[in-house]
Amino acid sequence: GHASEIIVDGVVYHDFVSEVVDKFKILPFVIFYIAAFVFLGFHLMHGFQSAFKTLGMDNRKYTPVIQVLAIFYCTLVVAGYSIIPVIIYFS
Repeated sequence: GHASEIIVDGVVYHDFVSEVVDKFKILPFVIFYIAAFVFLGFHLMHGFQSAFKTLGMDNRKYTPVIQVLAIFYCTLVVAGYSIIPVIIYFS
């Protein structure tokens, strides 16, 4: 259908927020969005660890700590962005 539009001070704007909220009420979109962020999480985890390796912190002392921090950071990012469509879907 036609996209939502809003008028502010006589100017017509495309209402992207309503469009996104409408999409997040459809289960396949929610699943795809979350799956995409899971893949992004793996990419971020690799990048996080690689950044420290580039800085020369690739040794027995730092690597386990960096791996745990990478998992924590990426889980936080994925969960934070994934909760939005889940809340909208179940609301």
